[in-house]
Amino acid sequence: MWTLFEVYYFVEKMFVRQSRNAFVRIYDNGNFAYVNNQVTRLDRCYDDNGACFLSVLSREPQSVDTIVEKLSIIYNAPRETLYHDFLDFVKELEYHQFVVTGENIEELNKKDTSFSYENSKKCINNSNVSIDNGTLLSTQDFLLKHDREHPRLSSLQFELSTRCNERCIHCYIPNYKKNEGKDLSFERFKYILDQFVGMGGFEVIFSGGEALLNKEIHRMLHYSREKDLQINILSNLIALKDEDVTLLKEVNPSLIQVSLYSMNPLIHDEITTVKGSFDKTKSSIEKLHTANIPIQISCPIMKANKDGYDAVMKYAQKLKVKCQTDYIMMAQTDMNVGNLSNRLTIEETERIIRDIIKYDVDYKEKTLALEALSNLSEAEYCEMPYCGVGINQICVTVNGDLFPCPGWQNMVVGNVFKKSLKEIWNNSEKLQKIRNVRRGDFPKCIKCEAKDYCNMCLVRNYNENNGDMFKTNEHFCKVAFLNKRLVEEWKSKNGK
Repeated sequence: MWTLFEVYYFVEKMFVRQSRNAFVRIYDNGNFAYVNNQVTRLDRCYDDNGACFLSVLSREPQSVDTIVEKLSIIYNAPRETLYHDFLDFVKELEYHQFVVTGENIEELNKKDTSFSYENSKKCINNSNVSIDNGTLLSTQDFLLKHDREHPRLSSLQFELSTRCNERCIHCYIPNYKKNEGKDLSFERFKYILDQFVGMGGFEVIFSGGEALLNKEIHRMLHYSREKDLQINILSNLIALKDEDVTLLKEVNPSLIQVSLYSMNPLIHDEITTVKGSFDKTKSSIEKLHTANIPIQISCPIMKANKDGYDAVMKYAQKLKVKCQTDYIMMAQTDMNVGNLSNRLTIEETERIIRDIIKYDVDYKEKTLALEALSNLSEAEYCEMPYCGVGINQICVTVNGDLFPCPGWQNMVVGNVFKKSLKEIWNNSEKLQKIRNVRRGDFPKCIKCEAKDYCNMCLVRNYNENNGDMFKTNEHFCKVAFLNKRLVEEWKSKNGK
C-alpha cells in the first residue's frame, strides 16, 4: 500500500506512459483487456477494472493527476482511493514493462526497454489469469477459451505479393502461383487494414510469396505502425536493402522470421533452387542482428538438410536468435503431394528429434515437460479445438480472398472486396464449420495412447487428403507415437 507521502510525490512529480513495446486492446465493451510486451513476450489479461485503468493510458506522457482526473469521471469514489488503486496498478504494469514512469520525458525514454541481442534473455508467456471457477490458466489458454465462445479477429496475415524470388523444393505454395506476378496495392491494403483495426485487430503479418518484393511495403509498414499494430514479417530476406533495415528499425517490428536451411551454401541453395541465396540470406540476417532488430530463424528439416541442420541451430544460438524446426512438412495448397517426397521417414525423424532435444530449449519445455491431456475427462478432451484457425486469425490474398490459415489457400471463406471483413468473419458458413471442429470429431483419437503427443493439423489433413480435413495421415500418427516413446524415455532417464 502506498504511503500518503508516496501518493503526493507521484501526483506532483510523476508521468506515466505506455511502453513503446507494449500493446493494449480493450475487448467486450470494456469487460476485459489484453496487454502484451513484444520484447519480453510477457502478456496479461485484466478484468473490467483493469481494462478501465488501461483505457486512460496512452503512448503520450500524462501526469498521474491528469489520469486520476479522468478516472474520477468514470468512478464515483474518493480521489485518495483512486490515487492508491491506480498507483498500485501502475506499479504492477511497470514491473511487467508495460508502462514506464518518470519525472520527465528524458527519464521515460531512458527507462523504456528496447530490444537488444546483448541484453536478450529468454522470456515466455507465463502470466496467469483467474477465471470464474477459480482455475488459473495461462494468458494464451484463457484467450483461446474466450475466443472459442466469442471468435475475435486479432491476427491478420497479408499476402503482399504472389511473386517469390525462391522456388523451395518443399514449399506448400505451388510454383505457378509464384509466377503470377501480382502485388497488393497500398490503397487495397489500407482498405482492408482499416476494417481490421475497426474490429479491434492486434497483430498484422506480412508474407507472400515474398513480402519484400512489394514496392509499397514501406508505406504499409508505416501505416501499420500509425495504427498501433504489432508487426511481424515472414521473408527469405534475399531482397533486403539497407534502406529496409533503416525503416524496420523505425517501425519497431515484433519479429522477422526467415528460413535458413543449412550452413552449407550448396545445401541451402539446393533447397531454394536459387544460386547465391544462402549468402544473401545470411548477410541480411547479420545486418538485422547488428541493427538489433528481432529475428527468428526457421529451419524446416527434410532429406536434403537432415545431416546439417544442427549447424543452423548452433549458429542461431551464437547470435542469441531463436530457431525453430519442423520435420512434418505440408502438402501443397492445391493438394498436390509431390513436395512430400522430401519428407523425412520415421527413422530419420527419430534421429532428428533426439538431436533437437540437445539444442532446442523450447522443445524440451513444451514437449518433454508435457502435462498429459489425460488429466482431462473424456468429455473435456472431446470439446477441445485443435488450434486457433477461424477463432482469432485469418489470411488475405492479393485479390482479397480470405482463407483460414497460410496453408489453407484452397478453402476460400469469402472475399473482402465483395463483403466486409466483419461480415465474413461473423457469418461465413465455412469459417463456422471449422470453428466447430473438436477433438471429439476424431473418434479413433479419443482412446489413442499417443493423443497427448499428437500435433495433428486440420489443414495438413486437408491438403494431403484431397480436401478431407477429418482424414488423418498415418505419418502423423507414427510421429505422435514416436514423440510419446521419446518423452517417456527422457522422463525415465531424468527421474521425472
